[in-house]
Parts: sequence; structure tokens; C-alpha cells
Amino acid sequence: MANNIHRTFCGLCVAGALFASACGPTSPYRPFYDEGGSGASLDEFTYISSALMPKTIAVVDTRTDEVVFAMDIPVGQQLVINFDDKPADRDKYMSGTMRWAVMKAGNRYGNKRNRIDVPPAHSRRIDLTLRDGPEVSTPPAVETIAPPPLTDASE
Repeated sequence: MANNIHRTFCGLCVAGALFASACGPTSPYRPFYDEGGSGASLDEFTYISSALMPKTIAVVDTRTDEVVFAMDIPVGQQLVINFDDKPADRDKYMSGTMRWAVMKAGNRYGNKRNRIDVPPAHSRRIDLTLRDGPEVSTPPAVETIAPPPLTDASE
């Protein structure tokens, strides 16, 4: 009985170690939004815009040099993009799909709810431009509510 428990425990330890090494800091694949990308061929990239390095990203159709997507990433935010090229759509002119999201810099997880059609992988280019800096991050707009007008109590 003790031998079976020991064998099961050792098996779980080995499985846990393999899983940890597959997603660890030195792994080629990390399912996080790290700057630059995941380190694997997932066509997922993360661009962080800072005060000293404000960034603009453009996705260009290399067949026509048309910019199909461009964004000035706000300072203190990051742009996460993911390309999906489905073989079933390869006959379409814009056969790729790009999912993207802007979120607070350093965010490691999140949904990419925005979607746009893009050229296939062999016909697109990502252009990164550094804007003149330093830039100051703009705080989110705060709606102010005006106080009610003063009225004379004797009326």
C-alpha cells in the first residue's frame, strides 16, 4: 500500500515538474503577455508604450503598401495582437484575422475582443515607430458634476 502511494506521489511530482518547466521563465512558450511576444511561433505580440519610448504600431499590406491597422499606443498601456490564418480562408484577399486589445502595461492576461481582417502572413508587415518623447501619460477622463445652483431662501 505504501509503495503504491509513494509511486503515485512520485508520478505527480514528475508531471508537475514537466508542466512547470513547460511554462517556466526559461520556456520557449509562455502564455503571458510579455513585451515582444510569447517566444513561440504563435503570432502573438505585445508592445508596451512608456513615457520614454511611446510607440506607434502599424500593420501594412505589403502587396499594396496600404496601412490596414494603426495605433498610437497610449503611454502606460500595452497593445496585444494575435494573428490567426485559417487555411479555409486562404482564397480570400484578406484571409487573416487579427485580434487585439489595449490594456494597462504589465497586464499578463486578458481578452482580445477587437477583431479586424488583415492580409495573410506572407503579405503583411508590422511597423513599429517610436514617437518623440518623453510623453506624459494622460489620466482617464473624470466626469465632473456641477453643483446645483444656489437659490435665495427668501423667495
